[in-house]
Amino acid sequence: MKTPLLIAAAAMILSAPAVAEAPAQPTLSEPTTFEGWIRVSGEEFQLVLNENRYRTGFSRPCVSGALPRNLQRTVGEYAGQKVRITGRTLDWSDDLPGDRYTWEGSNIRNECESEVVILATEIDAIA
Repeated sequence: MKTPLLIAAAAMILSAPAVAEAPAQPTLSEPTTFEGWIRVSGEEFQLVLNENRYRTGFSRPCVSGALPRNLQRTVGEYAGQKVRITGRTLDWSDDLPGDRYTWEGSNIRNECESEVVILATEIDAIA
């Protein structure tokens, strides 16, 4: 008697439609300009908005971000300078695969642990 019941239960489970969750779509802001002092860590930059905090070694609060990979490779030349960055913000989620977001080939890990990260398109030094 148990065998037909087990077979029926297995058939019901196997024939049940799979419930697929649609991946969450990132929420992007309109293009914005950010200014601050920049540190570089791996494939991301960290923008510190307050010069005193930057100069004394306190990097938080800050906002993590990245430029497309080829531009990100050159961002080290801006380290320690005041910069203007243009880009969009992306709402950060701890549910991202691998706890990172890949922006145009650069991996953002959000080392600043802020609520948003910057998907940058341009960077310029401010004199």
